[in-house]
Amino acid sequence: MNRTYFLANFLLIGFPLTILSIYFSLNYSGFCFAKMRYLSDYEKIKLAFNSLNSAEQLRIKIAGKMQYREFIKYESFDEYIKENPNCCAISPRGGVEVAIPDSFLNPRILGLDSGEGIRIKFKVRYLDENSLPISQEITTGIALQNCGKVIVFD
Repeated sequence: MNRTYFLANFLLIGFPLTILSIYFSLNYSGFCFAKMRYLSDYEKIKLAFNSLNSAEQLRIKIAGKMQYREFIKYESFDEYIKENPNCCAISPRGGVEVAIPDSFLNPRILGLDSGEGIRIKFKVRYLDENSLPISQEITTGIALQNCGKVIVFD
């Protein structure tokens, strides 16, 4: 076999496949290309908190039925952490596979799913019918993309 032929094949086929493999491997591992780094656990938990705290309504159980209620939002993430120091946990890397609809490729190699889930205990504060403050703790799981965008299933 001719060396020139081998080199040409490597440059045309092998090199691009190597680069794609590296790219997909980093995506699969949760690497954020927009920030050129992995997100810290603190950032992931803060993003999960922000997604809950910025919602218009949250689903809670009232009188045995699940209902959507407007709630009193926290002023900041720091206020939330002070009131709920053991609120959050992150599943082990690769511990969560999220089924993204309409995707023929694995969403993790595309960066659409980080493979981690954030389990957050969120104390929902709201006003009852008599305008008295009530709080109720909900536990929810939140999935993120590699750069922190929350995956929504609606």
